[in-house]
Order: sequence, then structure tokens, then C-alpha cells
Amino acid sequence: MTTLIIIQLILAILLVALVLLQGSDNEGLGLGGGTGGGIGGMMSARGSANLLSRLTAITATLFMIMSVVLTIAASVGSDKNVLESLPSISSEEDNSTAESPEIPENN
Repeated sequence: MTTLIIIQLILAILLVALVLLQGSDNEGLGLGGGTGGGIGGMMSARGSANLLSRLTAITATLFMIMSVVLTIAASVGSDKNVLESLPSISSEEDNSTAESPEIPENN
């Protein structure tokens, strides 16, 4: 279980890094694009954009799959479901102490 959580953490960090490296239309958060070198210097701008978008999509898919796997792994280990873990509410109430509502008088 700890290994799965570590993999999930690595995927989350990688996903954030890939999103920040992508160039936006107005280059607001695009940390890796531009003419200053980096990933854009190794290949054309279009090629790096396609590579980063594909890597982001793959990482996001793996992140979602790992989230489902972690949820299933957490639920398999427990004997109770969510409804069984709630405190029980007794349906029998003591009506002898309850007062009946009174109708207010008009003045």
C-alpha cells in the first residue's frame, strides 16, 4: 500500500511539472517553451508541444488509474462499508418527556 501511495505522489508531482512546462497561448505559465533553449531547443516548437501534451495525457491517465486502484485497495482491507461505520440511531423515542406543541392565542 505504501508503494502505491509513493507512486501516486510521484505521478502527481510529474503531472504538475508537465503542466507547468507546457506553453500556453499567451505564454503565461509556459516555463519550458520560448526561444531561450530548454526543451524547445532540441526539437521544433510544434514537436515539443505534441510531446508534452501526450506525456501530460499519459500521466493524467495513469494518475486517475492509480487513484481508482488506491480506492479499491483501501476498501478491500476494511470489513465495514461506510454505512456500517455510522453510529446507530435508535428509532424508539421516549414520548413521555416530549411536550405537545401549543397553539398561540391571538390578542
